[in-house]
Amino acid sequence: MPLPGEPARPAVQGRRRSLVEQELINSLGWLISLRWLAGAGVLVATAVATLALRVPLPAGRLYLVGGCILAGNAGHWWVLRWLLRARPEATPAFEALARAQIGFDWLAMAVLIASSGGAESPAIIFFLIHITIASLLLPHHHGFLYVTLAPALVGGVALLEYFGVLPHVAIVQPARYREPLYVSAVLGFFTAACYVMAYSCMRIAHRLRRRENELGGLYDGVRDVTSTLDIATVLDRIVEAAARVLTCKAAAIRLIDQNRSLVEFAASWGLSETYRDEVPGEYAKSVLDQDTLREGVVHVTDVENDARIWHPELVRDERIASMLSVAIKGRTGPMGVLRAYGSPGHEFGAEDIAYLQAVAAHGAVAIENAKAYRLLADLDRDKSKFLRITTHELRSPVRVTESLLMTLGDGFVGTLTPEQTEVLQRAQRRLASLHELIDDLLDLAAGKADMGQVQPKTVDLRAVAAEAVDRLRPVAAGKGLSLEYEQPGDPMAVFCDPADLDRIVGNLVGNAVKYTARGHVRVSLARADGSVRLEVADTGIGIPREAMPHLFNEFYRAANAKAAGESGTGLGLAIVKLLVTRYGGEINVASQEGEGTTMTVQLPPAPPTAGI
Repeated sequence: MPLPGEPARPAVQGRRRSLVEQELINSLGWLISLRWLAGAGVLVATAVATLALRVPLPAGRLYLVGGCILAGNAGHWWVLRWLLRARPEATPAFEALARAQIGFDWLAMAVLIASSGGAESPAIIFFLIHITIASLLLPHHHGFLYVTLAPALVGGVALLEYFGVLPHVAIVQPARYREPLYVSAVLGFFTAACYVMAYSCMRIAHRLRRRENELGGLYDGVRDVTSTLDIATVLDRIVEAAARVLTCKAAAIRLIDQNRSLVEFAASWGLSETYRDEVPGEYAKSVLDQDTLREGVVHVTDVENDARIWHPELVRDERIASMLSVAIKGRTGPMGVLRAYGSPGHEFGAEDIAYLQAVAAHGAVAIENAKAYRLLADLDRDKSKFLRITTHELRSPVRVTESLLMTLGDGFVGTLTPEQTEVLQRAQRRLASLHELIDDLLDLAAGKADMGQVQPKTVDLRAVAAEAVDRLRPVAAGKGLSLEYEQPGDPMAVFCDPADLDRIVGNLVGNAVKYTARGHVRVSLARADGSVRLEVADTGIGIPREAMPHLFNEFYRAANAKAAGESGTGLGLAIVKLLVTRYGGEINVASQEGEGTTMTVQLPPAPPTAGI
């Protein structure tokens, strides 16, 4: 928890605290630290002035003021600590504490001025410090009310002294507190200084807060563009951020089609459905959109009398008085329009145009990213479809050819010479490799299929793993390997397609057996960190360190795997990675070349209530 004077927490309960809010909270601690010095300064200055310099001041009253400043400051310190601990998200409470502190200080200043010469007091200048702080930190919709309080307090003290209600403390001679011209001049110049100071500080603070909002909106836009490829979500966030930063009624994005025949709302914020439905969708009728795409920026200051506005009465009903449009341009040309709508009394300026153009640039990037992603997804889907169709068509003739070669090898069409037998066996090996490639390509296409094309259900991983181990046990035994299987007594339920689960387990166990010449392969199941874990460990050739980053790439095989003389397509682990990711799991690899490999797959468990 930050103490007074320390930086405030940057975020609260998932909401990013603005720079203004952070500065307000930090300044509260700083004001408290400064007030300790102020209270002590009043006590020391009073002692020096009355005891050492013999200035005729009411020492008792001034000591009381200094003590009250210190006592009140202790209360402010306690309240700030309580807010930081109990209500750190309550920004209005911190604003109220700031107002209370400034009000307390101004009251103390009024008493101090009354005790040190009234309108003649040199302490009057200290009011400007608090006016600067209030103007920079507090909201501006009532800013000048805070400023008015300072001249009112000084003027009140002057009037009370003038009419003899308060005794005048003369620190200069002759006393001039009863000279109306002098007092009026002091109050006039002081009041003018207060308002000029406040206005200047508010203008600076307003521009800084606007810049913060603009930067925040642009940051959110960049984050949205890079965090998701859902174009609808990104554009919705862009128009909402634009409307909020520009403090205008509404904002919208209208995109044109490739043929420039239609221009339609892609996203909007603050507009009614009636308005969106009535705005023309034909590009030829939308003159405002045409002008924007041609000129880059169009600012309509009077929508009711602008000939480019469609249905002025609808615009009037929507309470739209002005429009600011900028073109959204991509690398290939204009894509659409980003438009801000101002309500009556709202005016757009040059800064608004610059900001809206920056937002439009982010919108163009988002649209192009989404289009590129969609194109890549379509190409990948078409590639998978091509592979699926082609390999399906190849599977049948390959099987027929394998059957014919087996017929030849078994001697049903005559005895073969040793040379013919060797050639036949080589052909059978090549055909077996082709068969394996076809199966892997089909599995790869299945792994890239949409979830709607598979049929997930609750499956016991123990049974699937046991079946895969039994299927590969003869192969392991033929190589002299020990194939071990460890399973828990309780079901290991996962929610996925049984065929996909069999592909995962079969590929991992099959690879372990294929690339292990001696030793053992161990398959084990367990529960860990809320997941169902499958582990396949072997004492095989291992994986070189330089091959690890490419292990799950399609058609990739490590150099030592190729040198081992075992056939392979380089698709098995790519298929496993696709399927594990599809069902929300993850796969990890631990390996050392020449010593073995351990593949670990973690899948989310099926719901406890689901039956197997």
